[in-house]
Amino acid sequence: VQFVKRIFEKYPDFASKFHYENRYLKSAYMNLLLGIIETLCQQQPLELSDDDLHEASVAISIVKKGGFEVDWLEKKLEQLKEKKKQVETGQSRLQQMEDEMQKYNQKCLDLKALMEKEKADVSAANVAISFDDVF
Repeated sequence: VQFVKRIFEKYPDFASKFHYENRYLKSAYMNLLLGIIETLCQQQPLELSDDDLHEASVAISIVKKGGFEVDWLEKKLEQLKEKKKQVETGQSRLQQMEDEMQKYNQKCLDLKALMEKEKADVSAANVAISFDDVF
């Protein structure tokens, strides 16, 4: 009920072209519309599958054919698709950076081990010759 009230407040003409008088049909269209909104609004973009987004697009088309003005909802769906794509791209870049960082960390560890070995070799070589070594 709260959703419906807010929709009519923000988009007062959204149902002005709805041409069915049957209350059950009206109710079915409203339930479909509310289902779309619920699906899109209660999940993060990445939680929505491509099938969810496609089904929402089909459902919006059905509601639109029924006479509802839902351009605003179509725009929101497109924004959500873009956000999902942005998140997926960002996650992919982050994973690449993480992989690259692991390579550099391993190189640093290898270099540190090499330095420790070199220090040990230098320390071993940097000792005075004892009198016993001469004779």
